[in-house]
Amino acid sequence: MRAEPLTFTLDAPPPFSLEPVRKLACGFLRGSRSCNANDVTVAFPLDGTFDVISVTLRFDDSTVQARATGTAALDVVRKQVARFLALDHDVDGWRRVLDGDPVLARISSATPGGFRPVVAYSPYVMAGWSVLSQRIRMTQAAALQVRIAEQARDVSLVDGEAVASFPRPQSLLALRSFPGLSDEKLERLKAVATAALEGRLEVARLTAMPFTKAREDLMQIRGVGPWTADAILMRGCGPLDVLPLSERTLHGAVAIAYGLKGVPSDEQVESVARAWAPFRMWASVMVIAHDFEAARARVGMPARSTRRAR
Repeated sequence: MRAEPLTFTLDAPPPFSLEPVRKLACGFLRGSRSCNANDVTVAFPLDGTFDVISVTLRFDDSTVQARATGTAALDVVRKQVARFLALDHDVDGWRRVLDGDPVLARISSATPGGFRPVVAYSPYVMAGWSVLSQRIRMTQAAALQVRIAEQARDVSLVDGEAVASFPRPQSLLALRSFPGLSDEKLERLKAVATAALEGRLEVARLTAMPFTKAREDLMQIRGVGPWTADAILMRGCGPLDVLPLSERTLHGAVAIAYGLKGVPSDEQVESVARAWAPFRMWASVMVIAHDFEAARARVGMPARSTRRAR
C-alpha cells in the first residue's frame, strides 16, 4: 500500500525565492520535474532507500509548503528537501557575511532570493546525471533519463501528470543495454549505482571527510574524474564552507567582481574569500553564477556549449 501524501513546512526567512530551484529543476535537471507558474514538483530517489518520491513545493511569504508522495519517512524527506533548497542553515550568518562584504552584498541584491545555492537532490543523483550527460547534449541526457525511468517505472504520478525521477540504482543495475547508451556509459552508470547502494555516496560520509580525501575517494568510481568528483561534492552534498579552488571559473569570477587585473592565484582567491567564511561555498557559487560566461572567458575557457565532455 502506498503511503498517504505527507505535508510539511520549512521556514524560509528572507532572502529566499523558489526561482533558483525552478531554474535547477526545470533546466539543469530538467528530466525530473514539472513546473508551472505557482509551484515546482520534483521527483527523485529518497535518501537511504532510493524509493522514488515526488515533492511539490510552494513558497508562501516566509515558508515553503511541501507535499510529498511515495514515502512515509517524514524526517528523511524533510531533511533531504531542506538540504537541496539550502534551508538547512541559519540565514543570519549569511546576512552577516553579506553585510561585511560590499561586493557580495551588491551581487546578492541582484540575485533572486538573495541567493541560496540549491543543489541536486542527492550526491547519487548528481553523480548519475554527471555520468549520463558526459559527451552528449544536456537535452539528450534529459530525454535518456526520462526514458530509462519510464521503462523502470521510476515515475511519480502527481495530479495526473507523470514526473520522472532519476532512475534508482537498482534500476540501472538491472539494465543489460539501453538505446542511446553506449556499453561503457552503462558500465559507468552501474558503477555509480553500486557505489550508492554500498553507501559510498551518502552525504554524511562524504562531508565527514576532508574535501581532498572525499574527492580522491569518489575518483575511484568508474567514470568519475576530477570534474565529476567536484560536482558530486559541491552540487550534490551542498557543503557550506568549502572553497572550490579546483573550479577555475571561480578565479575569473573573483577577478571580475573585485576589479582585479589578470587572473588571481589560489592564494589571492583565498585571501579574498576569508571574508566569506563560514559561507565560502555559497559565496563562491553566487559569484560564479553572477557573470558565468565572462568568468570563463577571463580564465581562457571557451563559451559554454550544450555539450558535456567531462
